[in-house]
Amino acid sequence: LNGNQLGGPIPAELGGLTQLKTLDLRDNQLSGPIPAELGGLASMHTLSLSGNQLSGPIPAELGSLADLAYLRLGGNRLSGPIPAELGRLTSLEWLSLYDNSLSGPIPAELGGLTNLQLLDLGANELSGPIPTGLGGLTNLEELGLYDNQLSGPIPAELGNLTNLGVLLLFGNQLSGPIPPELGGLTNLRKLWLSDNQLSGTIPAWLGGLTNLQLLDLGANELSGPIPPELGDLTTLRWLVLSDNQLSGPIPAELGNLTDLWSLSLDENQLSGPIPAELANLLELEDLRLSGTQLSGCMPGELGRIPINDFAALGLPFCN
Repeated sequence: LNGNQLGGPIPAELGGLTQLKTLDLRDNQLSGPIPAELGGLASMHTLSLSGNQLSGPIPAELGSLADLAYLRLGGNRLSGPIPAELGRLTSLEWLSLYDNSLSGPIPAELGGLTNLQLLDLGANELSGPIPTGLGGLTNLEELGLYDNQLSGPIPAELGNLTNLGVLLLFGNQLSGPIPPELGGLTNLRKLWLSDNQLSGTIPAWLGGLTNLQLLDLGANELSGPIPPELGDLTTLRWLVLSDNQLSGPIPAELGNLTDLWSLSLDENQLSGPIPAELANLLELEDLRLSGTQLSGCMPGELGRIPINDFAALGLPFCN
């Protein structure tokens, strides 16, 4: 019944449909709590309630759905903690709880869901550290913990997730350096760590993640130079390093990123000239360099870019 305009509560009587394998009520206007009685649907394979106005806690009884492979509860108004009982759902392949008001820590028990391919807990009010046990989810292809209140370091154990294509940790209070163990995640397409409190230098080994299409390290406390090895990321479309404490020159090697659409280096302490090699970035549509100490002149070829902040730099175009 997904994608209708159904309102009101989910009837508790649905818990009597003991042979039901799929219950899909996504994208309606359902309200009220998730009935605990749904935990009695022992044959359930897919439970999709996302995109409604459901409120209250996630019932711990859902941890009894031993055959459940897909649990989608995102885009509601659910509150309270994530029940540790969800760690019993060892057949689960997809756990999506994004965009609610869930609070408290991420249960360590979720580290036992070894069949998970997607874990999306983003846009909640979760706090505390990222459990190191999540590094045991070796089938995971996407991990979204963005826009929460998570703190502490990025666990080195996440480097075990070698199938991972998407790692979204932005919008938290994570601190410390970017762990070198992430250098083994060679399948990563998106690495989004912005809006945290990460410190130290940008690791040169990031240049080995050659499948990256998005690298966003903006709004942290990173310092030191931009590694020239980032020029090896030839499939990169977005590179965001803005609002850090980076210093030194812009590496000429960034001119190798010929698929790049957006380059944001603004609000740093970068100095020296703008490399003429940036004129090789023929796909570039967004270049941000303001709030830096760059000098010299702007390569004239960059004047074709429709979205830029050249005026804020106050540099003339080169003849």
